[in-house]
Amino acid sequence: MHKLADGFVLGKLNLQNKEALAQMFAKASDYAQLESGISDPKKESLAVLTDLPSGKSQEDKEVLGVFNPQGELVGVVDLVRDFPQKSEWMLGLLELIPEARGKGLGKIIHAALVKKVLAGSGKSLRIGVLQVNLAALNFWKSLGYEKIGHTQQTFGEKVQEIEILRLNLK
Repeated sequence: MHKLADGFVLGKLNLQNKEALAQMFAKASDYAQLESGISDPKKESLAVLTDLPSGKSQEDKEVLGVFNPQGELVGVVDLVRDFPQKSEWMLGLLELIPEARGKGLGKIIHAALVKKVLAGSGKSLRIGVLQVNLAALNFWKSLGYEKIGHTQQTFGEKVQEIEILRLNLK
């Protein structure tokens, strides 16, 4: 467990946490609705715990839970080491329930992730952000992330435009 500010903690999650994750995804269903038009919290919880990019193994992946001072799971982080290239870590997801958003928690979590990546010999962080998610794009750009590319991906029946952003750490 890694202590954050105001009694929040960041801790590793695994398959034993899938029910708590499903409850968190149910509370944060607005993102799934935006992304694919469908919210399926059980499927999302299993996917965040097990899905991997091509060529990566479970040892390269960390799923971290964000717990409030009462011990409730209020967010999740999906991090993959050395992807798509060595020393670059992919932030597959940083999602918080609506009640935890807009209070600076995302920046606090991000600062802890930067320390973690640097300690793991990482030199940059990468994230793909839906172009329709303007609040997320503004958040990541406010942290210094810069656009390095663009792609399309299909989620459910929605085709999404995705901006690929990178933050150089060294």
